[in-house]
Amino acid sequence: MDDELRLLQAKLRAVSTRLSTPILSKQNAQALCHEYRELLGALQKFTSLK
Repeated sequence: MDDELRLLQAKLRAVSTRLSTPILSKQNAQALCHEYRELLGALQKFTSLK
């Protein structure tokens, strides 16, 4: 469970960092979408373990 929590925190940090970057570009938007999908996947795994 600790590994899953660390993964979830890392994904959340990545999305948070991307959102705090005010550069609007197609590449940044695509990266944000990718990181957000990874965050959702990690969240689904974490919630299914409970």
